Amino acid sequence: MEVVTQRQLEGIIPSDVDFILKDPDPSEHFFEGAEKLFEIWFDKESTPEATTLRAIPYNEIVELLEIAECHILHYRTNGIIDSYVLSESSMFVTDNRIILKTCGSTKLLYSIDRMLELAKKYANMDTVANVYYSRKNFLRPDLQSYVHQNFDNETELLDNYFDEGVAYCMGSLKQHRWYLYTMSMPQSPPIHPDHTLEICMTNIPNDILKVFSKAICVDGKECTKISGIDQLVPEGTIIHEELFDPVGYSMNGLIPNSDQYVTIHITPEPDFCYISFETNQQKDCLYEQTQKVLRCFQPNEFLMTIFANDESEMGSKTQLMLWNQDIPGYKRTSLQFLRLQYDTLVYAQFTRRDLLLSKKPYAHMLSKKIKPRRLFACQNSDTEDDNTARE
Repeated sequence: MEVVTQRQLEGIIPSDVDFILKDPDPSEHFFEGAEKLFEIWFDKESTPEATTLRAIPYNEIVELLEIAECHILHYRTNGIIDSYVLSESSMFVTDNRIILKTCGSTKLLYSIDRMLELAKKYANMDTVANVYYSRKNFLRPDLQSYVHQNFDNETELLDNYFDEGVAYCMGSLKQHRWYLYTMSMPQSPPIHPDHTLEICMTNIPNDILKVFSKAICVDGKECTKISGIDQLVPEGTIIHEELFDPVGYSMNGLIPNSDQYVTIHITPEPDFCYISFETNQQKDCLYEQTQKVLRCFQPNEFLMTIFANDESEMGSKTQLMLWNQDIPGYKRTSLQFLRLQYDTLVYAQFTRRDLLLSKKPYAHMLSKKIKPRRLFACQNSDTEDDNTARE
């Protein structure tokens, strides 16, 4: 039986490049590229009988993902980290960590209860050490399920599971922004370096976008080479990818003999195009990694985050570079610093300099049939995600 992805269900368009690159009627087709990202770490050391989260059976993971309304397309492992390319983004599992990243109108947070049950049942882990939930603001929050329509709802649900969680909004409430919910139990300082780089790109040139189409590439492997994505990852990275029909691309990469990964997801429809890049790799300089990504995809606008724990010299150096200087060709329009228990976070937002001179950032991302968003009241919520402009 043929598996139909959410992207296909939400509006199939012909596999013709000229047609694909025209502005679609938003009433016929829209796909929310921005992902919901949930990362949970369990305290393995406090439970002598704890084993590994990688012991959770495949069929149980399939059922877990059904709750989130996505499914597995293919699976790879390097023996330390298990990687799943999904119909809507990615999942990674290590001994004591699960990362679930889903796009579209998926219901990621509805899967938390089952995730905790599986960790207890198959790995004897029931103490949560760290939680991170984050996402960029949605273009069409009205198409999300109730919990995901605004960050207040998401925070309320997360608070039901995790004590002492805190929530933040980074960036301008009127434009691109990024939400974070995090919780950390009292614990010893980290002994190993850890960091994560995430880049969320919008307003990408059409000649870049059209590559991620069945009209140009036969399959994911060809797309990875033609686009230059194979040059973005550290040498030796194990790549598995998917080119969707008619358009769209997802890729996971595993760095051998480590729990390090790279993941890329691309929504290439021009009216709501979006590309994300995420990695915790420790082989290459993160600042150089960022420049490689920007040269490859040439976004006119992007936001980025860098988490670094207190042992990550590479992450801290990159944070400092972003703090002290612009990226060549781009103007930094937002910059924030956040100190957590043993982590620091730098959030930065950039717009191409020539774009700033030609038109207002972000306006091109709004659908023709959606009124521009207007902030009515500054509260501790994202009620501005309501797409109905208030007069």
